[in-house]
Amino acid sequence: MKDIVDIKSGKSKNVNKKKMIIAISIGIILLAIGITMLVYYSSSDARNFLDQYLFRKNITQEKLNSIELNYNSNVNVFAYNKYICVLAENKLIEYDSSGNLEKEIDLEISDPVYNINNKYLAISERNGSKINLISGSEILWSKDVDGQISKIKVNNNGYVALIITGTSYKSVIALYDNNGNELFKTYLSTSTAIDVDITENNQYMAFAEVNTTGTTIQSNVKIVSIEKAKETPTDSIIYTNEAETNKLILGIKYQGNDKLVCMFDEEITVLQNENSTYVMNLNEEGKNINFANVNLDKNIYRTVEETEGLFNTNTVLEIKNIDNDKMVVYTVEGAVKYVYSYDNVIAVNLGQEIEFINTSGWLLKRYYSTQEVQNIVIGNNIAGIVYQDKVEIINL
Repeated sequence: MKDIVDIKSGKSKNVNKKKMIIAISIGIILLAIGITMLVYYSSSDARNFLDQYLFRKNITQEKLNSIELNYNSNVNVFAYNKYICVLAENKLIEYDSSGNLEKEIDLEISDPVYNINNKYLAISERNGSKINLISGSEILWSKDVDGQISKIKVNNNGYVALIITGTSYKSVIALYDNNGNELFKTYLSTSTAIDVDITENNQYMAFAEVNTTGTTIQSNVKIVSIEKAKETPTDSIIYTNEAETNKLILGIKYQGNDKLVCMFDEEITVLQNENSTYVMNLNEEGKNINFANVNLDKNIYRTVEETEGLFNTNTVLEIKNIDNDKMVVYTVEGAVKYVYSYDNVIAVNLGQEIEFINTSGWLLKRYYSTQEVQNIVIGNNIAGIVYQDKVEIINL
Protein backbone atom coordinates (compact mmCIF):
# COMPACT_ATOMS: atom_id res chain seq x y z
CA MET A 1 0.00 0.00 0.00
CA LYS A 2 1.44 3.41 -0.96
CA ASP A 3 1.61 6.14 1.62
CA ILE A 4 -0.83 9.01 1.28
CA VAL A 5 1.01 12.34 1.19
CA ASP A 6 -0.44 15.60 2.42
CA ILE A 7 0.43 17.98 -0.46
CA LYS A 8 0.40 21.09 1.77
CA SER A 9 2.56 19.75 4.61
CA GLY A 10 4.51 17.15 2.74
CA LYS A 11 3.99 14.71 5.67
CA SER A 12 3.42 11.06 5.02
CA LYS A 13 0.10 9.54 6.15
CA ASN A 14 -0.35 5.88 6.77
CA VAL A 15 -3.86 6.37 8.13
CA ASN A 16 -5.63 3.66 6.16
CA LYS A 17 -3.24 0.98 7.33
CA LYS A 18 -3.61 1.92 11.00
CA LYS A 19 -7.39 2.11 10.73
CA MET A 20 -7.53 -1.30 9.10
CA ILE A 21 -5.44 -2.87 11.88
CA ILE A 22 -7.64 -1.30 14.57
CA ALA A 23 -10.84 -2.38 12.81
CA ILE A 24 -9.61 -5.97 12.42
CA SER A 25 -8.57 -6.09 16.09
CA ILE A 26 -11.94 -4.79 17.26
CA GLY A 27 -13.71 -7.27 14.99
CA ILE A 28 -11.72 -10.19 16.39
CA ILE A 29 -12.48 -9.09 19.97
CA LEU A 30 -16.21 -8.70 19.28
CA LEU A 31 -16.31 -12.07 17.51
CA ALA A 32 -14.58 -13.73 20.46
CA ILE A 33 -17.01 -12.11 22.91
CA GLY A 34 -19.95 -13.17 20.78
CA ILE A 35 -18.78 -16.77 20.54
CA THR A 36 -18.09 -16.84 24.28
CA MET A 37 -21.59 -15.54 25.11
CA LEU A 38 -23.20 -17.97 22.66
CA VAL A 39 -21.39 -20.92 24.26
CA TYR A 40 -22.11 -19.51 27.75
CA TYR A 41 -25.87 -19.45 27.23
CA SER A 42 -26.21 -22.61 25.14
CA SER A 43 -24.45 -25.14 27.41
CA SER A 44 -24.61 -25.51 31.20
CA ASP A 45 -21.30 -27.41 31.20
CA ALA A 46 -19.61 -24.63 29.24
CA ARG A 47 -21.21 -22.02 31.50
CA ASN A 48 -19.88 -23.72 34.62
CA PHE A 49 -16.41 -23.98 33.06
CA LEU A 50 -16.34 -20.29 32.05
CA ASP A 51 -17.71 -19.16 35.43
CA GLN A 52 -14.98 -21.04 37.22
CA TYR A 53 -11.92 -20.47 35.05
CA LEU A 54 -12.58 -17.32 33.01
CA PHE A 55 -14.93 -15.16 35.07
CA ARG A 56 -13.66 -16.47 38.45
CA LYS A 57 -17.16 -16.53 39.97
CA ASN A 58 -16.64 -19.67 42.06
CA ILE A 59 -15.40 -19.05 45.60
CA THR A 60 -14.78 -21.20 48.65
CA GLN A 61 -15.01 -20.27 52.31
CA GLU A 62 -11.32 -20.60 53.13
CA LYS A 63 -10.53 -17.72 50.73
CA LEU A 64 -12.89 -15.19 52.32
CA ASN A 65 -12.58 -12.63 55.10
CA SER A 66 -14.72 -13.52 58.09
CA ILE A 67 -16.16 -12.17 61.34
CA GLU A 68 -15.87 -14.31 64.46
CA LEU A 69 -19.03 -14.69 66.58
CA ASN A 70 -17.76 -15.19 70.13
CA TYR A 71 -20.76 -14.15 72.20
CA ASN A 72 -22.61 -15.74 75.08
CA SER A 73 -25.91 -13.98 74.38
CA ASN A 74 -28.31 -14.14 71.46
CA VAL A 75 -26.64 -13.04 68.18
CA ASN A 76 -28.35 -11.49 65.16
CA VAL A 77 -26.58 -10.83 61.87
CA PHE A 78 -27.81 -8.68 58.98
CA ALA A 79 -26.45 -6.65 56.09
CA TYR A 80 -27.04 -2.92 56.16
CA ASN A 81 -25.90 -0.66 53.34
CA LYS A 82 -22.22 -1.58 52.78
CA TYR A 83 -21.81 -3.20 56.22
CA ILE A 84 -22.25 -6.59 57.80
CA CYS A 85 -23.80 -5.94 61.21
CA VAL A 86 -23.72 -8.07 64.34
CA LEU A 87 -26.24 -7.32 67.08
CA ALA A 88 -25.15 -8.88 70.37
CA GLU A 89 -24.78 -7.94 74.03
CA ASN A 90 -26.68 -4.65 73.56
CA LYS A 91 -24.34 -3.43 70.81
CA LEU A 92 -24.75 -3.04 67.06
CA ILE A 93 -21.31 -3.73 65.58
CA GLU A 94 -20.63 -2.73 61.97
CA TYR A 95 -17.93 -4.41 59.83
CA ASP A 96 -16.69 -3.42 56.38
CA SER A 97 -16.24 -5.72 53.40
CA SER A 98 -12.80 -6.76 54.65
CA GLY A 99 -14.13 -7.78 58.07
CA ASN A 100 -12.66 -4.73 59.82
CA LEU A 101 -14.56 -3.18 62.72
CA GLU A 102 -16.06 0.15 61.63
CA LYS A 103 -18.32 1.25 64.48
CA GLU A 104 -20.09 0.11 67.64
CA ILE A 105 -23.48 1.55 68.57
CA ASP A 106 -25.11 1.00 71.96
CA LEU A 107 -28.50 -0.56 71.28
CA GLU A 108 -30.48 -2.40 73.95
CA ILE A 109 -32.14 -4.93 71.65
CA SER A 110 -31.86 -8.72 71.83
CA ASP A 111 -34.63 -9.93 69.49
CA PRO A 112 -34.93 -7.34 66.70
CA VAL A 113 -37.61 -6.48 64.19
CA TYR A 114 -36.15 -4.20 61.53
CA ASN A 115 -36.25 -2.93 57.97
CA ILE A 116 -33.43 -1.66 55.76
CA ASN A 117 -33.56 0.70 52.80
CA ASN A 118 -30.20 1.71 51.36
CA LYS A 119 -28.57 3.97 53.99
CA TYR A 120 -31.35 3.70 56.58
CA LEU A 121 -31.92 1.05 59.23
CA ALA A 122 -35.11 1.20 61.31
CA ILE A 123 -34.98 -1.22 64.23
CA SER A 124 -36.85 -2.12 67.42
CA GLU A 125 -37.14 -4.89 69.96
CA ARG A 126 -39.73 -7.35 68.67
CA ASN A 127 -43.02 -6.43 70.37
CA GLY A 128 -41.15 -3.61 72.08
CA SER A 129 -42.19 0.03 72.31
CA LYS A 130 -39.09 1.95 71.13
CA ILE A 131 -38.20 2.59 67.48
CA ASN A 132 -34.71 3.69 66.38
CA LEU A 133 -33.65 5.11 63.01
CA ILE A 134 -29.98 4.64 62.16
CA SER A 135 -28.04 6.05 59.21
CA GLY A 136 -24.35 5.42 58.68
CA SER A 137 -23.01 4.81 62.15
CA GLU A 138 -25.33 7.10 64.11
CA ILE A 139 -28.77 6.85 65.70
CA LEU A 140 -30.69 9.72 64.08
CA TRP A 141 -33.64 9.49 66.43
CA SER A 142 -35.49 7.23 68.86
CA LYS A 143 -39.17 7.29 69.82
CA ASP A 144 -41.35 5.50 72.35
CA VAL A 145 -44.78 4.36 71.17
CA ASP A 146 -47.96 3.21 72.89
CA GLY A 147 -48.28 -0.51 72.20
CA GLN A 148 -46.01 -3.17 70.74
CA ILE A 149 -44.14 -2.81 67.46
CA SER A 150 -44.75 -5.82 65.22
CA LYS A 151 -43.55 -4.58 61.81
CA ILE A 152 -41.40 -1.75 60.42
CA LYS A 153 -40.90 -0.22 56.98
CA VAL A 154 -38.50 2.60 56.07
CA ASN A 155 -38.28 4.26 52.66
CA ASN A 156 -35.20 5.63 50.91
CA ASN A 157 -35.73 9.07 52.47
CA GLY A 158 -35.90 7.85 56.06
CA TYR A 159 -39.68 7.96 56.53
CA VAL A 160 -40.70 5.17 58.94
CA ALA A 161 -44.03 3.33 59.14
CA LEU A 162 -44.90 1.06 62.09
CA ILE A 163 -47.56 -1.56 62.63
CA ILE A 164 -48.44 -1.50 66.33
CA THR A 165 -50.42 -4.09 68.31
CA GLY A 166 -51.35 -4.50 71.97
CA THR A 167 -53.72 -1.52 72.17
CA SER A 168 -57.52 -1.30 72.27
CA TYR A 169 -57.43 -1.53 68.46
CA LYS A 170 -56.54 -4.61 66.44
CA SER A 171 -53.79 -2.64 64.70
CA VAL A 172 -52.44 0.89 64.67
CA ILE A 173 -50.30 2.22 61.82
CA ALA A 174 -48.01 5.16 62.66
CA LEU A 175 -45.93 7.20 60.22
CA TYR A 176 -42.85 9.30 61.09
CA ASP A 177 -40.78 11.62 58.92
CA ASN A 178 -36.98 11.43 58.72
CA ASN A 179 -36.63 13.72 61.74
CA GLY A 180 -38.76 11.50 63.95
CA ASN A 181 -41.87 13.69 63.86
CA GLU A 182 -45.10 11.71 64.02
CA LEU A 183 -47.16 12.62 60.95
CA PHE A 184 -50.33 10.63 61.67
CA LYS A 185 -51.82 7.36 62.91
CA THR A 186 -54.38 5.06 61.29
CA TYR A 187 -56.52 2.96 63.62
CA LEU A 188 -57.95 -0.43 62.58
CA SER A 189 -60.72 -1.73 64.83
CA THR A 190 -62.07 -4.70 62.83
CA SER A 191 -59.09 -5.78 60.70
CA THR A 192 -55.44 -6.70 61.25
CA ALA A 193 -52.62 -4.89 59.43
CA ILE A 194 -50.37 -7.34 57.59
CA ASP A 195 -47.89 -5.01 55.88
CA VAL A 196 -47.20 -1.35 55.13
CA ASP A 197 -44.99 0.61 52.74
CA ILE A 198 -44.17 4.18 51.69
CA THR A 199 -43.48 5.64 48.24
CA GLU A 200 -40.01 6.93 47.44
CA ASN A 201 -41.32 10.51 47.09
CA ASN A 202 -43.07 10.45 50.51
CA GLN A 203 -46.50 11.14 48.94
CA TYR A 204 -48.34 7.90 49.67
CA MET A 205 -48.46 5.16 52.26
CA ALA A 206 -50.15 1.84 51.55
CA PHE A 207 -51.20 -0.84 53.99
CA ALA A 208 -52.57 -4.37 53.63
CA GLU A 209 -55.21 -5.59 56.04
CA VAL A 210 -57.09 -8.84 56.65
CA ASN A 211 -60.56 -9.09 58.16
CA THR A 212 -61.43 -12.47 59.66
CA THR A 213 -64.45 -11.44 61.75
CA GLY A 214 -66.86 -13.29 59.43
CA THR A 215 -66.86 -16.80 58.06
CA THR A 216 -64.54 -15.85 55.19
CA ILE A 217 -61.21 -14.03 54.78
CA GLN A 218 -61.33 -10.53 53.29
CA SER A 219 -58.03 -8.94 52.25
CA ASN A 220 -57.86 -5.26 51.37
CA VAL A 221 -55.10 -2.91 50.25
CA LYS A 222 -55.60 0.78 51.03
CA ILE A 223 -53.60 3.76 49.79
CA VAL A 224 -53.29 6.84 51.98
CA SER A 225 -52.40 10.37 50.90
CA ILE A 226 -49.75 11.43 53.40
CA GLU A 227 -50.49 15.13 52.83
CA LYS A 228 -54.21 14.62 53.53
CA ALA A 229 -53.48 12.39 56.53
CA LYS A 230 -51.49 15.16 58.20
CA GLU A 231 -54.67 17.24 58.36
CA THR A 232 -57.52 14.69 58.50
CA PRO A 233 -56.33 11.09 59.00
CA THR A 234 -59.89 9.71 58.92
CA ASP A 235 -60.45 11.11 55.40
CA SER A 236 -57.05 10.34 53.85
CA ILE A 237 -57.65 6.95 52.16
CA ILE A 238 -57.79 7.73 48.44
CA TYR A 239 -58.16 4.18 47.10
CA THR A 240 -59.20 0.76 48.40
CA ASN A 241 -58.64 -2.49 46.54
CA GLU A 242 -60.80 -5.34 47.79
CA ALA A 243 -59.43 -8.77 46.93
CA GLU A 244 -61.62 -11.74 46.15
CA THR A 245 -63.04 -13.59 49.15
CA ASN A 246 -60.59 -15.98 50.86
CA LYS A 247 -57.64 -14.51 48.94
CA LEU A 248 -54.96 -13.93 51.58
CA ILE A 249 -52.62 -10.93 51.30
CA LEU A 250 -49.05 -11.71 52.43
CA GLY A 251 -47.09 -8.54 51.71
CA ILE A 252 -46.79 -5.33 49.69
CA LYS A 253 -43.94 -3.25 48.29
CA TYR A 254 -43.77 0.02 46.40
CA GLN A 255 -41.49 -0.35 43.40
CA GLY A 256 -41.21 3.29 42.38
CA ASN A 257 -43.77 5.95 43.23
CA ASP A 258 -46.83 4.59 41.46
CA LYS A 259 -46.55 0.79 41.37
CA LEU A 260 -47.58 -1.14 44.45
CA VAL A 261 -46.73 -4.84 44.13
CA CYS A 262 -49.06 -7.06 46.15
CA MET A 263 -48.23 -10.66 47.03
CA PHE A 264 -51.16 -12.96 47.77
CA ASP A 265 -51.11 -16.64 48.65
CA GLU A 266 -51.94 -17.61 45.06
CA GLU A 267 -50.71 -14.74 42.87
CA ILE A 268 -48.83 -11.45 42.57
CA THR A 269 -50.59 -8.33 41.28
CA VAL A 270 -49.60 -4.69 40.70
CA LEU A 271 -51.78 -1.74 41.71
CA GLN A 272 -51.26 1.35 39.57
CA ASN A 273 -53.61 4.29 38.96
CA GLU A 274 -56.42 2.44 40.77
CA ASN A 275 -56.07 -0.56 38.44
CA SER A 276 -55.07 -4.06 39.52
CA THR A 277 -52.99 -6.11 37.07
CA TYR A 278 -52.15 -9.79 37.46
CA VAL A 279 -48.41 -10.45 36.92
CA MET A 280 -47.51 -13.90 38.31
CA ASN A 281 -49.23 -17.13 39.33
CA LEU A 282 -48.10 -18.75 42.60
CA ASN A 283 -50.48 -21.70 42.45
CA GLU A 284 -50.15 -22.96 38.90
CA GLU A 285 -51.51 -26.42 38.24
CA GLY A 286 -48.83 -29.02 37.59
CA LYS A 287 -45.98 -26.84 38.91
CA ASN A 288 -44.21 -27.16 42.26
CA ILE A 289 -43.70 -23.51 43.23
CA ASN A 290 -41.56 -23.29 46.38
CA PHE A 291 -40.58 -19.66 46.89
CA ALA A 292 -41.61 -16.19 45.70
CA ASN A 293 -41.07 -12.60 46.75
CA VAL A 294 -41.70 -8.98 45.74
CA ASN A 295 -38.93 -7.25 47.72
CA LEU A 296 -36.67 -6.56 44.73
CA ASP A 297 -36.09 -3.41 42.67
CA LYS A 298 -38.60 -3.38 39.76
CA ASN A 299 -38.72 -7.19 39.75
CA ILE A 300 -40.50 -10.16 41.31
CA TYR A 301 -39.60 -13.85 41.28
CA ARG A 302 -40.75 -17.37 41.91
CA THR A 303 -38.94 -20.75 41.96
CA VAL A 304 -40.31 -23.89 40.32
CA GLU A 305 -38.89 -27.27 41.28
CA GLU A 306 -38.65 -29.75 38.41
CA THR A 307 -37.88 -33.47 38.75
CA GLU A 308 -36.32 -35.52 35.95
CA GLY A 309 -36.23 -39.23 36.69
CA LEU A 310 -35.82 -40.60 40.20
CA PHE A 311 -32.79 -38.67 41.42
CA ASN A 312 -32.36 -35.55 39.27
CA THR A 313 -34.00 -32.35 40.56
CA ASN A 314 -33.52 -28.83 39.19
CA THR A 315 -34.94 -25.50 40.36
CA VAL A 316 -36.01 -22.91 37.80
CA LEU A 317 -35.77 -19.31 39.01
CA GLU A 318 -38.20 -17.09 37.08
CA ILE A 319 -37.54 -13.34 37.42
CA LYS A 320 -40.08 -10.90 36.00
CA ASN A 321 -39.61 -7.17 35.42
CA ILE A 322 -42.83 -5.36 36.34
CA ASP A 323 -42.02 -2.37 34.09
CA ASN A 324 -41.65 -4.19 30.76
CA ASP A 325 -43.15 -7.60 31.66
CA LYS A 326 -39.91 -9.29 30.54
CA MET A 327 -39.15 -12.69 32.09
CA VAL A 328 -35.65 -14.11 32.54
CA VAL A 329 -35.03 -17.70 33.61
CA TYR A 330 -32.09 -19.12 35.54
CA THR A 331 -31.80 -22.85 36.23
CA VAL A 332 -30.16 -24.15 39.41
CA GLU A 333 -29.00 -27.76 39.52
CA GLY A 334 -30.53 -29.19 42.69
CA ALA A 335 -33.39 -28.69 45.14
CA VAL A 336 -33.38 -25.28 46.81
CA LYS A 337 -33.60 -25.13 50.61
CA TYR A 338 -34.30 -21.39 50.86
CA VAL A 339 -34.15 -18.18 48.80
CA TYR A 340 -33.00 -14.76 50.01
CA SER A 341 -33.36 -11.50 48.09
CA TYR A 342 -32.62 -7.78 48.35
CA ASP A 343 -32.59 -4.92 45.83
CA ASN A 344 -31.39 -6.62 42.60
CA VAL A 345 -29.78 -9.77 44.06
CA ILE A 346 -31.29 -13.22 44.69
CA ALA A 347 -29.37 -15.80 46.73
CA VAL A 348 -30.35 -19.44 46.26
CA ASN A 349 -29.36 -21.74 49.13
CA LEU A 350 -28.69 -25.37 48.21
CA GLY A 351 -27.34 -26.29 51.64
CA GLN A 352 -23.58 -26.26 51.08
CA GLU A 353 -23.68 -24.22 47.89
CA ILE A 354 -25.03 -20.70 47.37
CA GLU A 355 -25.66 -19.08 44.01
CA PHE A 356 -26.01 -15.28 43.86
CA ILE A 357 -27.97 -14.16 40.78
CA ASN A 358 -28.89 -10.64 39.71
CA THR A 359 -32.29 -9.68 38.32
CA SER A 360 -30.91 -9.83 34.77
CA GLY A 361 -30.40 -13.57 35.23
CA TRP A 362 -26.61 -13.41 35.55
CA LEU A 363 -24.65 -15.42 38.07
CA LEU A 364 -22.69 -13.04 40.31
CA LYS A 365 -20.95 -15.52 42.61
CA ARG A 366 -21.14 -19.23 43.43
CA TYR A 367 -20.10 -20.08 46.99
CA TYR A 368 -19.04 -23.53 48.17
CA SER A 369 -18.99 -24.58 51.83
CA THR A 370 -17.93 -27.65 53.75
CA GLN A 371 -20.89 -27.30 56.15
CA GLU A 372 -24.55 -26.35 56.10
CA VAL A 373 -25.19 -22.63 55.78
CA GLN A 374 -27.28 -21.24 58.64
CA ASN A 375 -28.38 -17.95 57.10
CA ILE A 376 -27.59 -15.47 54.30
CA VAL A 377 -27.73 -11.67 54.50
CA ILE A 378 -27.50 -9.32 51.51
CA GLY A 379 -26.65 -5.60 51.39
CA ASN A 380 -25.30 -3.13 48.85
CA ASN A 381 -22.64 -5.09 46.91
CA ILE A 382 -21.99 -7.22 49.98
CA ALA A 383 -23.30 -10.49 51.41
CA GLY A 384 -22.71 -12.51 54.55
CA ILE A 385 -22.79 -16.29 54.91
CA VAL A 386 -23.79 -16.94 58.50
CA TYR A 387 -22.68 -19.91 60.59
CA GLN A 388 -23.00 -20.46 64.30
CA ASP A 389 -19.46 -19.23 65.04
CA LYS A 390 -18.64 -16.87 62.16
CA VAL A 391 -19.79 -14.85 59.16
CA GLU A 392 -18.06 -15.22 55.79
CA ILE A 393 -18.03 -11.99 53.74
CA ILE A 394 -18.62 -11.96 49.98
CA ASN A 395 -18.16 -8.89 47.76
CA LEU A 396 -20.79 -9.06 45.03
